[in-house]
Amino acid sequence: MSARSILTRIQFSIGRRLVVAGIVAGTMSVLVVKSGQRDYGDVQAQVEGAAIKTNLGGLRTALVIDYLAQQVAVSHGIGRANPGVAVQPNPFLLLHRMPANYVGEMRVADAANLPPGSWLFDSTCTCIAYRPLYPEWLSSPSGSDVLWFDVVGAPGPLQLAPREAYVWKGELLT
Repeated sequence: MSARSILTRIQFSIGRRLVVAGIVAGTMSVLVVKSGQRDYGDVQAQVEGAAIKTNLGGLRTALVIDYLAQQVAVSHGIGRANPGVAVQPNPFLLLHRMPANYVGEMRVADAANLPPGSWLFDSTCTCIAYRPLYPEWLSSPSGSDVLWFDVVGAPGPLQLAPREAYVWKGELLT
């Protein structure tokens, strides 16, 4: 066998191995990217779900603190125990810092114009709403893509009551 044929055979063998390695590497790359996209979507859903729960918790805490502050004021003679005095039904106005994604007061009828990832307060129904960035993770009995919570509870501390049994990525939002 000549040196030239041995060299050609080695080059062909190396070339074939490179092609096979390239195919394997390409296939692995596609699998990793697809897996990462699925995981990234899962992480996005978890982050948004945590943000929803955090905002609801902050609003609920603000309502309780406001109620307790009124009770302390009454007990110290600073305020009056008057059931006719209106309490602040908009929990967003009780927060120390307004959330960046709070769009303000809107009517329920205008909720279709609510940008994804935004909160609103409607004084007509005394309720708050949130339109998710990723509504595919939300399920509700009505099929709504907006979460609605009524502000209820006077004369005690106001509370946020979900209008439906909202489920976010398999977990009940209360």
